[in-house]
Amino acid sequence: MRTRSRVAVGLVGAASAALGLFAAGTAANRLISRRIRSSVDADLDPLYALPSDVIRHDVASHDGGNIHVVELGSGRPLVLIHGVTLQAEVWAPMLHLLADRFRVVAVDVRGHGRSVVGQDGIGRRLAARDLATVFEHLDLQGAIVMGHSMGGMILGEFCGDFPDLVSERVAGLVFMSTASSQLVPAALVPFAERIERYALRRVETGRSLPRVMGDNNRSLVATRVAFGSRPSGVAVEQARRLGADVDLSAYLPLWLDLFDYDGEAALAAVDVPALVLVGARDLLTPVSMAKRIDRHLQHSTMLVIPGAGHQLMQERPREVSEAIVDLARGLNPWIEGS
Repeated sequence: MRTRSRVAVGLVGAASAALGLFAAGTAANRLISRRIRSSVDADLDPLYALPSDVIRHDVASHDGGNIHVVELGSGRPLVLIHGVTLQAEVWAPMLHLLADRFRVVAVDVRGHGRSVVGQDGIGRRLAARDLATVFEHLDLQGAIVMGHSMGGMILGEFCGDFPDLVSERVAGLVFMSTASSQLVPAALVPFAERIERYALRRVETGRSLPRVMGDNNRSLVATRVAFGSRPSGVAVEQARRLGADVDLSAYLPLWLDLFDYDGEAALAAVDVPALVLVGARDLLTPVSMAKRIDRHLQHSTMLVIPGAGHQLMQERPREVSEAIVDLARGLNPWIEGS
């Protein structure tokens, strides 16, 4: 109960901060946005754009859609699954920093980026099935699979729904800035379900849904909550832009799909080396959530990155890259074509 309370306080605090900033006056938002955009990082800013030589794939999904995949490099596969309202592009720093040692494969989760939703719609378990399809299509073996936020929940569903594939083709797992369960306190689940029914009725009748992210200063200020201390303005703007790019009909359903996630049984059954990463200043999926994941995994190491927030691949890509390399060193040797 104490852990649940801390999680609830963290989520409510983050939501309150974001809504408070979002609701701030035009002049205040303009001033804060100017400060955000003026923050530069000469080391990291060049890493936020995808490398020009990435290879793109469109993989047919089981339900008539397409799964868009960005790939670069060779070696042990490193499969990257982004968080809600993001895209494969957000992993650009990883492609820059790790493609000389890994075959880096970043997926646009259905409902995001260039992926095309099939007739079954959107959701965690559908995205997990898409991940299995990508593994088969690209013949990935001995892979490290890394999920950020929603991507970590998709990874949990993948472990639960495709245990044989995990056993045969996955050598390591990375759960970054994510949760294993209890994203919403039990008392709020009925409220979330009512919101979901409301959203579905509006979509079915062709009406629009409200959204937080757009092309404005308020959205940039709200996005800043996902970052820790002194982020680059380029990184914050990238996250805002990707959020604004999500189709309006999918925006709220994508969020609501996360509320009832419970991957603890699936994680406890995984017999694969794992790494749990979290930022010390992550307000969205705080350290307490990372500790919960770590307790359920059989073979895991947990790393808390000081001063960092939720967007670790953007804020601290060098530390994240080093942690992945360290994980890979401890795995069974990877042989090309294995």
